[in-house]
Amino acid sequence: MRALSVVDGARALHTVGMANTKGATAFVTGAGGFIGTELIKVLRAGGHHVLGLAESEGDAQRVIRAGAVPVMGRLVEPGRWQDEAAADWVFHLSSHAECGARTTRKHAEALGRARLSMDAHLLDAVAAGATRKIVYLAHTGFYGATGQRPITEDEPCLPSAWGSSFAPALDRLEGYVAAGLPIVTAFSAWVYGNASWFCERVVEPVTSRRRVLQFGNPGPRVSVIHVEDCARALVHLAERGESGGRYFVVNTDPVRLDELARTFARLAGRPLRVWRVPAAATRLLVGPVVAEYLQADAVFSNIRLRGTGFQFRYPSLEDGLRQVMGAGHE
Repeated sequence: MRALSVVDGARALHTVGMANTKGATAFVTGAGGFIGTELIKVLRAGGHHVLGLAESEGDAQRVIRAGAVPVMGRLVEPGRWQDEAAADWVFHLSSHAECGARTTRKHAEALGRARLSMDAHLLDAVAAGATRKIVYLAHTGFYGATGQRPITEDEPCLPSAWGSSFAPALDRLEGYVAAGLPIVTAFSAWVYGNASWFCERVVEPVTSRRRVLQFGNPGPRVSVIHVEDCARALVHLAERGESGGRYFVVNTDPVRLDELARTFARLAGRPLRVWRVPAAATRLLVGPVVAEYLQADAVFSNIRLRGTGFQFRYPSLEDGLRQVMGAGHE
């Protein structure tokens, strides 16, 4: 017996709808998350049929609200969900940026091992099928600190302690590409929108006149992208990305990390109150692994993505934050 009867209802509606619509079938992991739900909305707007892997009832409800059919299962375990994974397009969005407070090297290495297992369960399941494109979402942290000059995907990787824990998974990915799987790897940096970390750390403190936590003075320069543009770019790469290719999914212009809150406060007409944490105290507060990531310049060029014809809906931080404000008022 299924744990979620709502899943059966959603699947029945989906089956009826398939007879009347056209488009690719997409399977999305991490479907109940910040990027996953936005990706589902973009895919559905394009007329595609979407199945979203959900680990919990909460995930399943978010998947349904976004417009997809939930498939119950956990990436860390093989199961019946693997039978549904062989879609035309597969989007692998398993958690790649979940660093909690006081993240240690041991914890980061455990996350890296889990990623290897999750990748194997998914990619082995679709290897013998007719999947046309697999879009694998990784994080620019794998490339490490960049300095203030934007780097391209061909630069050598010098990952931080956190990024290096995921290096084995990306190395293994090259083996799948060599074996013929049509994998496109997308590297996102700071993805912002009216949810997730950005809402918790910027929107809510600013609107409630609480202090915004900021690390270092001044903050590092980082590449950012609005969540809708990130989702749109992933779909674009499923359509036009080169198998075996790597693409930075970031805006053209980097920003100082502290500009996120300052710009939002200005647009919202609210005073900005800041609790600035010195570099030394940052290591004590969040641990050395996260501190290294938060204090490093991470600037990436999107020339390869733009070369495929992708156009941003929110090309600047101010454009994106105006959308966040509008969404918050809905």
